[in-house]
Amino acid sequence: MIKNRPLDHIGLAVTDVEADALWYQQVLGFKVKGKFLNTDGNNVYFLTTKDGLVTYEMYQDNSLPEDAKGKIDHISYLSNDIEADYQYCVNAGYKICTDGIEGIPYFWEKGCKYFKILSPTGEQVEFCQVL
Repeated sequence: MIKNRPLDHIGLAVTDVEADALWYQQVLGFKVKGKFLNTDGNNVYFLTTKDGLVTYEMYQDNSLPEDAKGKIDHISYLSNDIEADYQYCVNAGYKICTDGIEGIPYFWEKGCKYFKILSPTGEQVEFCQVL
């Protein structure tokens, strides 16, 4: 069952990750929870509010339309058992929009695993387990 999961983070795709990350820190008081180098050579920031209740994953997306500065890419919820959550979503017939369960070994100390499903109107909802 995937109901009532705590929010993990909101993914923000931006056209200037360094400027946006700095702005969120200086103007809104966010703190860097994690900073990782992506395969494209850009930084990926996990920025959190002082109370830790809201976290943004912010990353460079050079494919955004020219008139867009950024967009919410996905909303992520915590998973304690990514394989069971994935199987639940497959069995329920949800549209999986990742290549199954994917992993990023260099995010966090031991990596993370995640998958995304689509809502009926196309929003990407991610389930993520930090290893």
